[in-house]
Amino acid sequence: MMTSRRGISSVVGAVFAIIALSTVIGYITYSMNVLTNYNQSVLIRTQQMTDIANEKFQVSSVSYVNNKFSIAVNNTGSLPINFTKIWITNKTTSACNTYSCNINYVPNKVVVPGNGTTLGQKMSGTIDTTKPYNVKIVTSRGNSQQFTVNSVSSVPLNIQFLSMPPTMSVGFKTQLVMIVTNNGSSTVTNVTPQTLPNPPILTGSASCTAGPVSPSTYNTLAPGQTAIFKWDVTVNAGGDGQTCTYNLSPPLQNGYVGQSVSATITVTQVKFSSTTLASDVGILTMNYTTFRWTQGNQWNTGWNFTHGIATVMRINMTNNNSTSPLYVSKNTQLFFIRTSGGSTTKFFFINGTTSLSPLTMQSYTCGGPNDYCLKIPAGGSNTTYFGAVNSQGGGSGASIQALQQSDQYAAQLLIYGKFASCRTCIGNQYSQSLPFLAINSP
Repeated sequence: MMTSRRGISSVVGAVFAIIALSTVIGYITYSMNVLTNYNQSVLIRTQQMTDIANEKFQVSSVSYVNNKFSIAVNNTGSLPINFTKIWITNKTTSACNTYSCNINYVPNKVVVPGNGTTLGQKMSGTIDTTKPYNVKIVTSRGNSQQFTVNSVSSVPLNIQFLSMPPTMSVGFKTQLVMIVTNNGSSTVTNVTPQTLPNPPILTGSASCTAGPVSPSTYNTLAPGQTAIFKWDVTVNAGGDGQTCTYNLSPPLQNGYVGQSVSATITVTQVKFSSTTLASDVGILTMNYTTFRWTQGNQWNTGWNFTHGIATVMRINMTNNNSTSPLYVSKNTQLFFIRTSGGSTTKFFFINGTTSLSPLTMQSYTCGGPNDYCLKIPAGGSNTTYFGAVNSQGGGSGASIQALQQSDQYAAQLLIYGKFASCRTCIGNQYSQSLPFLAINSP
């Protein structure tokens, strides 16, 4: 009997031992599974956080096309991006239930790294382009970018309208410049200047013609950014002090009501005095590549010729005044200065050479007053010759000038003349000095 009870006790003990062992093994297995799942969840979440951090995109421009947003975005990260939501809210009202006030647009557009796409054009319906909107773009990983888009009619911008330079002579061009700065906190779209009035407001006989604007528009203008527009304006006619005034109200197409700008161009006569020197110099230019000299037989290039030998020089001059020819005075000369100091030498204006062998010249004569003989046409060029010892130095065969001493020389071209409609007509006197070539005369 006792033996039987011991056998039963052993069996019961073994059963409990098996149950306990199974429980321990099950718990350990469960714990390991839980730990594995936890580790897996941590790894997945870590990867998700890494992916979120590596997902980057940039909104490069925003504009309106067919009364819908055209939002250019670029994938600047290292992972493909799925754009899943675009929220568009009209900022002009707090209680609005119509489609154009609150738009939930689902583009579902995938963009690979380094590429870009345009969002918004496939949304149903249209939006009011005169209203400001808040736009939020969301990706499948939860990243988002939010920005505000205003029309130019909803906010006043900082606008400057300038004439540069504000004074200009007849026949020359100046510029009108419009500088538009977005001094707000949101992006502005469709920044386009108004068409200039044609004609502008004029005084006296003034006349101005403006060319096309460049560039024609800025699709977007981010906060703090500046847009610059310019027009080339030709001053066609006018007396000294007369004006062309351009008024724009509003300055931008569909712009902010009540905003206006104005710029004035003042006509100035071409003259040469202490008060207008800085604004009028530079009307004549010389083409240094056309410089030639001769001491007989042929025309030569270069800056080295022998002293003590009769020399004639020539060079092409250009009149940059597009409306009036320049008649050159007999006082025009090449003025040479020795670099070591001492004497100076003048080569006066001549009509040209009559022979290279032997070298002879034709003095600056044309009948009548024998002055203002050479005409440089408006916007054109002509060849000028220098070689006379004196102003209007005699007839054919008269004395030809020479550099008298062996030295290096610095030279200035001293030009005298008048802008007039004919040689004998009264016109505006003009003079200018231009640096000439440095000459070595052994």
